Amino acid sequence: MSEDLKARVTELFRDKSRGDKKMFYIRDVTKWLPDEDRHAVQNVVKELLNEEVLKYWSSGSSTYIMLTEFFPKE
Repeated sequence: MSEDLKARVTELFRDKSRGDKKMFYIRDVTKWLPDEDRHAVQNVVKELLNEEVLKYWSSGSSTYIMLTEFFPKE
């Protein structure tokens, strides 16, 4: 797994989360990196989810990915 790609995905999440929008679909993430292989980006996101850098959030009908630091506290 490319550590460089992991760092880029994490940094993109931090940059994109500066505004009001904190939750993104996996397809949003793959569009941020059009020059990268879609499957490689998806695998990096899975690894970041396993490392708890990112977290899934579900509205019931849609599933989003967000930085753990922005995950709503219950």
